[in-house]
Amino acid sequence: MKTRIITGVWAGAIFLGLLYLGGLPFLAFMAILTVIGYTELVKMRQLSYSSIPVLLFGIGTLLPFIRVYELTSEQTVVSGLSPLAWGMLIILVGLFWTVFSKNVFTFDDVAFLLLTSVYVGVGFASFAFIRLLDNGLTLSLLIILLIWFTDSGAYFVGKRFGKTKLWPAISPNKTIEGAAGGILLAVLLGVIFEAITPTIGYAEVVLLALIVAVVGQLGDLVQSAYKRHYGVKDAGSLLPGHGGILDRFDSMLIVFTVLITLGIFS
Repeated sequence: MKTRIITGVWAGAIFLGLLYLGGLPFLAFMAILTVIGYTELVKMRQLSYSSIPVLLFGIGTLLPFIRVYELTSEQTVVSGLSPLAWGMLIILVGLFWTVFSKNVFTFDDVAFLLLTSVYVGVGFASFAFIRLLDNGLTLSLLIILLIWFTDSGAYFVGKRFGKTKLWPAISPNKTIEGAAGGILLAVLLGVIFEAITPTIGYAEVVLLALIVAVVGQLGDLVQSAYKRHYGVKDAGSLLPGHGGILDRFDSMLIVFTVLITLGIFS
């Protein structure tokens, strides 16, 4: 417990400090977390970090950050081919490698690396994009608080009133009562936040809270599913007492991706 608290203090201080700072430092921080998260999943799959496809798809995880920077700074970084075109080239090289390796590196491995690079890269880049908006600090803090309150509500309500298992095959400790409690607490937090710091309007904040609470819990279940599939307790060990980067950002990756995909803040 002591290790967990110490880690939480220093890691939280770094994260919140860079979140407050914003700009290129936060964009770079998200890019670093992307690479770390990517390596955590590659390790679960037991692929070699030094193989050409793993390195190329690792670079591919950063392509969404180029697009975020171009959109928020109105500057062109990549001339000629777009980030999407570069991504397609990486996919093709991965497919060609199945031939060069005589199928030691398989089509399934290509699919895994593609999904991993999109899941991690787009997730963290979406977070960076929202933070770089004009009111990005307030929006980011609101979303993070909604995720945290959802998790806390689900835990405490589930522990006190939980009887009906939510998805025992994936996460045996989660309950429907806890999930509902997390959603209600998130909505309450959103309304209070809007009353103290008017941001997007009451109707909008309730809708946002519902989306974040539901999607955030699904994001947590997604990570539970793939960790169970690969037979690991934690995604990594970078944060003593907390696991890896993906263990701390599982809900955020899905939530920020969904918010950008739905165009909530466009």
